[in-house]
Amino acid sequence: MVDAARAGDEPAFAALVERHRGELRVHCYRMLGSFDEAEDLVQETFLRAWKSLGGFEGRSTFRAWLYRIATNACLDVLDGRAHRVLPQYLSGPSDPSVSLPPRTDIAWMQPFPDRLWEPVASS
Repeated sequence: MVDAARAGDEPAFAALVERHRGELRVHCYRMLGSFDEAEDLVQETFLRAWKSLGGFEGRSTFRAWLYRIATNACLDVLDGRAHRVLPQYLSGPSDPSVSLPPRTDIAWMQPFPDRLWEPVASS
């Protein structure tokens, strides 16, 4: 199937990568902490894989090659993010009787939909 995909057969490529979608989504989610970004990065992984399919030499499994591409795509996103300011750097110790100011950043972890765990857990 890899040879057919290399020859430009888009359905063969789609079938080849689609079987890894769930586990790549979880991999990207674990790296980024965001389900939406993980979805985007899986698509980016498939796009990068399609563009560089001629460079796949078969020295590793196709799955390992996709994981490498996904990891690099996630690292690119993380490298471009502003560094998160930790609470201890915002101000000194607070008075427990005074309310804390509202958070200005988004929550770090976005929930992963339960319905999507089942296919990954069974593979």
